[in-house]
Amino acid sequence: MVWCDADGRNIKHTQIIDELRSYTLLGGKIFVGADSMYRNACCVFACTIAMHDAKQNVAKYYFKKERDISVKYKDLAVKINREVDLAVNTAMEIREYIPNSDIEIHVDIGRKKKNSTRFLVKQIRGWVTGLGFVCCIKPNSWASSDIADWHTK
Repeated sequence: MVWCDADGRNIKHTQIIDELRSYTLLGGKIFVGADSMYRNACCVFACTIAMHDAKQNVAKYYFKKERDISVKYKDLAVKINREVDLAVNTAMEIREYIPNSDIEIHVDIGRKKKNSTRFLVKQIRGWVTGLGFVCCIKPNSWASSDIADWHTK
């Protein structure tokens, strides 16, 4: 998968890491999220890396997309686990390059009765926090629920 800027232009991985490094040195937090949409016998996954810091006057993101025609993603738990896997792997890669970075992983699940994903909250939160990341779910998971969601369509 190729990383793109918000306008859809390809961007080199090294450029993203350099920008994230500069951003975190000034105290910025990195937000990683993923989302997916299954339709027309295809599941589109999008993963985002976002920077949002009012003190630095920064609000930008990068994304990558992949398509998978596997019917296994009709299963909600399988699909959500793949989303989280994308976000976790991205966050771990960032942490490898920028060890002291503050990374928050946003997951498009919620615990309210209306959320069909509520049965996954405990498992997913344990997975993400067990790896040393902060885990945000709906309604605070904007990197996945808003940005990544936009790129699944």
